[in-house]
Amino acid sequence: MTSNRRKLTIRIAKAANVCSAVMALSYLPAFADATKCHIRWDKLNLSPAQSQQIAQIETQWQHEFTEIKPTIIEEQQKLTKKLGEHCDQLEVISLQESIQRKQNQLRQIAMMTFLKKRSVLNEAQQHNLEAMMNQEIISRQRERNPGSQQNIVPDGVQDLLQRVNGVFPVNSDR
Repeated sequence: MTSNRRKLTIRIAKAANVCSAVMALSYLPAFADATKCHIRWDKLNLSPAQSQQIAQIETQWQHEFTEIKPTIIEEQQKLTKKLGEHCDQLEVISLQESIQRKQNQLRQIAMMTFLKKRSVLNEAQQHNLEAMMNQEIISRQRERNPGSQQNIVPDGVQDLLQRVNGVFPVNSDR
């Protein structure tokens, strides 16, 4: 029974780690921009069927991205123009809220796209993907904070892992 509990704890910790890594990437400014995410799906030894499924998911993402992103840019330009003019505060607030809604929509679609792609992978490929994502996070943190010491596990992941361990504690004396 202890072995099953330990396996469950490990699986939950891995899932929490992947979810936290995805969340960390999604909060980085460029995550929703397809050209900035350096996850190399082709490096995961995909089967032809997996490659085709991922390509279909990517095509759907590109379609949705190209619909939403131009409206965000247009509204950001309008907002910049309005901030330089004397205009109604409610209009500015409304425009800012609209931009935020669309950005959140884009982030949500990006997350769903990632999860769909990940669901195509087998367990070993998911493990390799997790390692690639951790490397991407570390790389981005170094870009944003050159010269600083980086922890391998981001604070949010540490916090989540501690909460998971609190729910499913690993008993070392068994």
